[in-house]
Amino acid sequence: MRILFTCLIFTLAAIGIAHADCSVTSGATRARLVELYTSEGCSSCPPADHWLSALPAGTGLVPLAFHVDYWDSPGWTDRFADPRFTQRQRALAAQSNGGIVYTPEVAVDGREWRNWSSGRPPATGVAQPLGLALHVDPGQPLHVRLDTTVADGVASAYVAYFALSEDQLTSAVRGGENRGVELHEDHVVRAFVGPLKLTQAQAAIAMPAGVRVEHAAVAAFVQRVDDGEVANVVQLPLDRCVGKD
Repeated sequence: MRILFTCLIFTLAAIGIAHADCSVTSGATRARLVELYTSEGCSSCPPADHWLSALPAGTGLVPLAFHVDYWDSPGWTDRFADPRFTQRQRALAAQSNGGIVYTPEVAVDGREWRNWSSGRPPATGVAQPLGLALHVDPGQPLHVRLDTTVADGVASAYVAYFALSEDQLTSAVRGGENRGVELHEDHVVRAFVGPLKLTQAQAAIAMPAGVRVEHAAVAAFVQRVDDGEVANVVQLPLDRCVGKD
């Protein structure tokens, strides 16, 4: 038996009717979450940033760049860094590679993947273990919810996350290891929410100042509590919601 968890119920008077273009559902096979842990203060990170930017769209991959804060220094502070991203990397390391954190580090579906420089992760080709439906109500803040189909009694084994990312970002670095370099970055995580229970997978995401909606997207993914494996992920470009009521 399968049940549908409707994770957030808004009254129509509160938010209006969401446009169909502001929703996305997972496909027949599981997509893969590709996480890059990087920093503008790390001289070996730009090649990995470029690799992430070059991942082709529409191939079952959802890339996210998490900027860690342990490279920040008086010489250069990464404006995209967040201590929560460092905490997430440490949790990932504890589950997959003996607790070692480094940059650049790539994880696929919650597991360290060291072969990133040799190509792109293969598609899973496997049936999704659970279905996802992401709904976004545009505005400031963004209201997001995740509807999840799981086997009866299994919801407590998973948690949900939301990530707001932005493409086509540029930084002229004036200090640190990348001094004098102009960095071009995509899929940069600008806001992050979770972990949330599947039955309460809802959030109001404040859009950081300067985020360009036409270059932004919201991703939602579901991760196992016990071992950190990402079970499924979906992503919705916000330009599909621009001008929609």
